[in-house]
Amino acid sequence: MFYTCNRLIFNPLKVATMRKTLFTFLTLASITTGAFANPGLTLKKKKDDADSTAEKLTYEEKVEEFKAKLPFEISGSADVYVQTNFNGKQTNGVLNRAFYGKANSFELGMINLIMKKKIKKVGFVADIGFGPRAEAANNTLYANTILAIKQLYVTYAPADWVEFTLGNFSTYFGYELIEPQNNFNYSTSLAFQNGPFYHTGFKANFTKGKFNAMVGFFNDTDTKSDDDRNKYVGAQAGYTGDNGGVYLNFIGGNEATSYFIDDTTELGAFKNYKNSYDLTGSIKLGKEKKGKLGVNVAYHQYRFKTTKDADVVRNKYFTTYLYGQVDISERASIGGRVGYFYNPDGVAPYVAGPAKNFADITLTAQINVIGGLKLMPEYRFDFATDKVFLNRKGEGSKFQNVLGLAAVYAF
Repeated sequence: MFYTCNRLIFNPLKVATMRKTLFTFLTLASITTGAFANPGLTLKKKKDDADSTAEKLTYEEKVEEFKAKLPFEISGSADVYVQTNFNGKQTNGVLNRAFYGKANSFELGMINLIMKKKIKKVGFVADIGFGPRAEAANNTLYANTILAIKQLYVTYAPADWVEFTLGNFSTYFGYELIEPQNNFNYSTSLAFQNGPFYHTGFKANFTKGKFNAMVGFFNDTDTKSDDDRNKYVGAQAGYTGDNGGVYLNFIGGNEATSYFIDDTTELGAFKNYKNSYDLTGSIKLGKEKKGKLGVNVAYHQYRFKTTKDADVVRNKYFTTYLYGQVDISERASIGGRVGYFYNPDGVAPYVAGPAKNFADITLTAQINVIGGLKLMPEYRFDFATDKVFLNRKGEGSKFQNVLGLAAVYAF
């Protein structure tokens, strides 16, 4: 064997041949992928990829474990948007919007954080929001920390069929909600932005099978504190089935009380009653429940006197909206909203006067990007019977065209 090795070492031709063969083999090995090139490295790479996926899943699981260990449940959202007004001259504004009224600018929506806990029969909800949308819905009369409180209430359920709530809570009126992740359309309708946003007071909810009822006593609508002893009365009757539900809502009360210096001099309105009625319904469509239709009809009426002996003044506004949406894939949905708003007396708070009739069509897509992040491209067309909008020349127009894109993250 030793002699053979010496022959190999001292045979120049064979040594050169072996060197050439070895060089060729190493070159092929260096440019070849897969198990034949280097099974050890391939297996290690697959193991690293598996470990990376496991780490990602483990991280998500750790997040859920972290949330589970908290002394309360936590959820929330954050949204931003950009939109352009094709009418041109309104370079920085969009009319008929209580929220998202900026155009041609990158804008902030709202950051929302909800904490809740229920132990046996008692629970609480603390819901705070920051940003333009939260401030617009929360009544700019308030300042400091109270402006950030969207909801704050406690609950007590002595039995399965009844629950009492005391505090500040979102309205039961309408088809839409203030949080963008809970609506299909990003912009809100005239029906929602001219209805109540929240109530402060006491309510009792009753359930019997698929039927439910509610009665409550509240401060003035959209207030956290009241400066008079008059209270609103609210009520709801509803049915919730497997494929949808229908709800009839009412709220009414006296918003102001007369105060007389003497028999003839009056401070404030004599009486200022406001009654609101609302019908909301929805139904899921298709065998796999990929489609959904909704409807919202609302009527609001004011009745007041300017003096003690004056005739009663009656003002009103009315609105109706239809909603539709369908899932076109696991990640994407499309839908629309069409509505009519009638404001004959000009008392609706969030519409562009002096028009009495408004209509709008909104087309929205929802694209689930990853996790809780979704993109919402949206086109909205507004129409009024009077020229309350502006065109590119700065002249009055009956139309408004807006295209926007929103990013909403919910957890």
